[in-house]
Amino acid sequence: MRALVSAFVVLGTVLVVPSALAEDAPTEENAPAQAGETPSEERAAQFVGVTGPDAESVPGGALMLAAYAIVWVLLFLFLVRMRRLQSQTAEELERLSAEIRASEGR
Repeated sequence: MRALVSAFVVLGTVLVVPSALAEDAPTEENAPAQAGETPSEERAAQFVGVTGPDAESVPGGALMLAAYAIVWVLLFLFLVRMRRLQSQTAEELERLSAEIRASEGR
């Protein structure tokens, strides 16, 4: 289970970090302000409006299906783990019951 969680963390890191660190190369619009400007004028002169697509690039349906798939996989793994723990507990209970019966027979 720890390996699965570690794999999800590594996968998430590999997918998210490169896109977060990617930056556009500086353009002439982003060039430093002239020397005689105050800091407030410099900030105002450096403002560049956001450009990009007007629509989302990732469809919501695919994200929803991926989220449901992750939830179902995690639920299945949880149930498998609980079943394994239950069977181990049942085996230990049987072993202890046998030891108690053996010790009473002495």
